[in-house]
Amino acid sequence: MRLPFPPMLLERAEAPFADDDWVYQVKWDGVRNLTLVEGGRVRHWSRRLRERTALFPEFDGLAAALPGRRAVLDGEIIVLQDGRPSFSAVLERDLAGSTAGAARRRPATLMLFDLLEWDGRELYDVPLAERLALLEAVVPPDEAWQVVSSFPGSDGPALYAAAVARGLEGVVAKRRASRYVPGARSRDWLKVKRRSEMLAVVVGYTNPTGRPGGLLLGAYRDGRLRYIGRVGSGLSGADLAAIRHHLPSGPCPLAEIPRLRERFGGDPGPVVWVEPLLTVRVSFTEWTEEGRLRDPVVVGFSAEPPEAAVIP
Repeated sequence: MRLPFPPMLLERAEAPFADDDWVYQVKWDGVRNLTLVEGGRVRHWSRRLRERTALFPEFDGLAAALPGRRAVLDGEIIVLQDGRPSFSAVLERDLAGSTAGAARRRPATLMLFDLLEWDGRELYDVPLAERLALLEAVVPPDEAWQVVSSFPGSDGPALYAAAVARGLEGVVAKRRASRYVPGARSRDWLKVKRRSEMLAVVVGYTNPTGRPGGLLLGAYRDGRLRYIGRVGSGLSGADLAAIRHHLPSGPCPLAEIPRLRERFGGDPGPVVWVEPLLTVRVSFTEWTEEGRLRDPVVVGFSAEPPEAAVIP
């Protein structure tokens, strides 16, 4: 298959399960990556088909590790910080304008979890279990890359508990017989992510042209209302319309007017501030270095007063 192409994607699952027809892997918190090894050269592409070869020179050694071979590999690029993957650190590497010194200051690791082509043979229709066995057999370990370990489906709940205990993002469950379908989001591949939940105050909403928009959230710390991020997931068009209609607009209710264009996010569009009267429950994966909720989802509206929304 001609590269680049979009990788196969995962659906969400609420909880891990035990099933011997599946395998489990740790979910590494990084950026998705497709790799081509061919003719003594290594090339890399992002999930959105952007070539990033020059940004990660530490992976060039794959050509020597697979001499004379042609391989197409799927994986995740991570950057460790204090022994754990740091999403903000890997994004800084991935979005850097220059590689000068970056690989030395914040070395990346390529976590390989699938082999899609090998020596002229396309493996997309080969069952996952066979692809994983071949991947482990042909790719030697190295400081700059490693093959992700796979665990029996019966160990799924225990692996998830161990991953959460270590502060990792969660696990991935994959059906052993699954084929690889580029660009498809399949129930044959599931992600189970560690999530927390908290109460938040609606402090405003975005009103972009041609897009649904979302809510701006705050919570109290030391009696002051602080900005904690924006959210669109979990809300229907009717939810947003009702909030825009019923919440009275006003000046920014936050202790400080926040910078809404986040470091790795897009422009939120026009913003309307509202009186802090409505509370919602949100789930999220973690707090970012900037004190924002990462991957927030509204799970419900709340009758609790705004003062009950407190930053832990």
